[in-house]
Amino acid sequence: MAPSSIDALVLISCLGCALWLRSRARRPNLPHPPGPPGLPLLGNLLDVPSPSAFPWETYRGWSDKYGSDIVRLTALGMNIVVTNTLEVTNELLDKRSSTYSDRPRMVMLGELCGFDWGLAFIHYGTPWKDSRKMAHHDFNASAVKKYRPQIAKSTNRLLLNIIQEPDRLTDNLRQLAAMAIMSIAYDINVESLENQYIQIAEAVAECITRTTNAGSYVVDVLPFLKYLPEWFPGAGFPKEARIWREDVMRLLNDPYEDAHKRLAAGNLGDCAMKSFAEHFGKDPRDPAYTDFIMRSTLGSLYIGGADTTVAALGSFFLAMVLNPGVQQKAQEELDHVVGSHRLPDFSDKPLLPYIEAIVRESIRWNPIVPLDVPHMLTEDDIYEGYYLPKGSLVVANIWAILHDENQYPDHSVFNPDRFLCGDGTLNHDVRDPSVAAFGFGRRICPGRFMSLDSIWLAIARLLTVFEIGKKLGEDGKEITPDGDYHRGFLCHPKPFPLTIKPRSAEHAALLEAIEPDQA
Repeated sequence: MAPSSIDALVLISCLGCALWLRSRARRPNLPHPPGPPGLPLLGNLLDVPSPSAFPWETYRGWSDKYGSDIVRLTALGMNIVVTNTLEVTNELLDKRSSTYSDRPRMVMLGELCGFDWGLAFIHYGTPWKDSRKMAHHDFNASAVKKYRPQIAKSTNRLLLNIIQEPDRLTDNLRQLAAMAIMSIAYDINVESLENQYIQIAEAVAECITRTTNAGSYVVDVLPFLKYLPEWFPGAGFPKEARIWREDVMRLLNDPYEDAHKRLAAGNLGDCAMKSFAEHFGKDPRDPAYTDFIMRSTLGSLYIGGADTTVAALGSFFLAMVLNPGVQQKAQEELDHVVGSHRLPDFSDKPLLPYIEAIVRESIRWNPIVPLDVPHMLTEDDIYEGYYLPKGSLVVANIWAILHDENQYPDHSVFNPDRFLCGDGTLNHDVRDPSVAAFGFGRRICPGRFMSLDSIWLAIARLLTVFEIGKKLGEDGKEITPDGDYHRGFLCHPKPFPLTIKPRSAEHAALLEAIEPDQA
């Protein structure tokens, strides 16, 4: 080797050592949060349970084992912190949100599949802030009430669909969510799940579910693999990404373009697209940028709301089958307040505390998203004497928070009474599950008020007119569902046997009286 080459090698080595020593010197002499010991290089890669193995329970168990509400694991050099109580989660993700609001790099979903515009997954920066501001404009707690007529109409369609096809519960729930969201976002009427825009959105939802499961795609761990061509042996993900990317871009553009044409022609009804265009789209400084933010915000709406509504109502139906006493108590309240001559509406909400308690228990019992989308720390931090380095992924264990025995005794039991006082009114001293179920800090779901409205009205009207019960087997005996769930980034009940029928002839007449323009 030539002397100049040796000198260069020595210089590079010295610089490398200096940088390493500098990083060590800058790190405070503090321990990391406790966690299971890892292997060299791999870290805790082999300790991370799959979604089907209840990882949220594993992480909660580590807190018990190590006596800490915050635990740590590593995987191939990545530092991962899991928070298992609301107190520590709020301290980091809310009170320190300026440095805990970024997202990790998502190679498969964002870079290959093209979903780098999704509000829930984009990096913390100007586009995210502008999109968030836009979403807040129409979906804050007060503004979202203007969309209650669309929610009521989609709920009525659900009631009629159940009468016509009671054995297609999941499909009926999916149409409820699709009809409400597409109407609210773009003034698009969804007559069935065969609607072209719903087909696109469902494909994108499948993409997100598949790509956000930890360890699903090795390219997320080894990003350089994204350059592999489709023909490369064993590399199936480039072809999957190409197909999904087509759907992702159609979700971003197709319904928006349809609504934009109707807006220009003066034929667009009240919807978020029209509201955005009137409030943000007039004389913007950068028309192309503003147009893109409107597209991406609206495109994120379906993805953020559809599966959560379907999963929460799926848990509600399962709970009603398994807990007939809860259903009976709810119907007694509805009969007293609403009667059998009309359907409940939002004006009845203050008089129906038990229905509200069922809604809260439905989102608490089996959380839709047991583990929150990871936040990424953008600066070194210290919490309770523990060192949290820049770049750490911070994962809130929503399941652990909503199954905290101190807050929710007998946490595995579906029990709406836990939210009520002895006189039947709501007990505001019991933690409302929505403080955790929809995320945290600046990344909290902006569509949560719309989702809660949709879930509340659906539950109130379903219990008003229907009796939900166990199905009889061929032997004439009742079939008790096993209560199993599809487990992944999103959790929802697997199909289970049940019966749904009108409570009486009078309630059936209520359904028959629903006018076509009301559904």
